[in-house]
Amino acid sequence: MVSSDHAERARLKALAHTTALAVAALAGALCFPLLAHAAPAPGAAAPDFALKDLSGRNQRLSEFRGDVVVLTFWASYCGPCRNALQSAGAAVADREGPAVALGVSLDRDADRAASVVGSLGLRFPSLLDAGQSVGRLYDVQHLPLTLLIDREGTVRQTWAREPVPAEVLIRHIRELDP
Repeated sequence: MVSSDHAERARLKALAHTTALAVAALAGALCFPLLAHAAPAPGAAAPDFALKDLSGRNQRLSEFRGDVVVLTFWASYCGPCRNALQSAGAAVADREGPAVALGVSLDRDADRAASVVGSLGLRFPSLLDAGQSVGRLYDVQHLPLTLLIDREGTVRQTWAREPVPAEVLIRHIRELDP
C-alpha cells in the first residue's frame, strides 16, 4: 500500500507540473502579442481607423491624408484631457494651411463625451471609441495622448500624460507646412 500511495503522489505532482507548464505556455502565447504591440512611434505610419463622430457620421483617419492632423485621445474623466483638446483646437484654428484636429473619446457613453465637447465649445470632430478598439490599436496607456501626423500619414510627434501647449503644436505644424 505504501508504494501505491507514493506512486499516486508522484503522478499527481507530475500532472500539476505539466498543467502549470501548459498554463504558462498558453499565457505567454496570449500575452506576447499584447506586449509586442506599442504605440506608433515617430516615423511610423499612423494606423488607419474608422469611427463615428458624435453626430453619427463615419470618419476615417485616411480621409484626412493631405492634411496635418493633431489626433488627441481623451476621456471625460480625465481633467488634463480638456486642456489637451483646447490646445488642439487652438493650434488648428484659423490656419492658412490644411491642418485639422481630431479627438478620439474613449468614453463608453456618447452623451457624456458630447457634454464635454459642448462645454469646451470644440469645433473639430470628436469620434467615439466606446469599444476602445482604436485605443488598443494606438496602445493608449495614458491620457491624454496627442499625436502629430503629417500629410502622408506618418506620426511625427507624440505626447502622453500632459496637454501639449497650443504654441508647441503650432510650431510643429509650421515645421510640416511647406
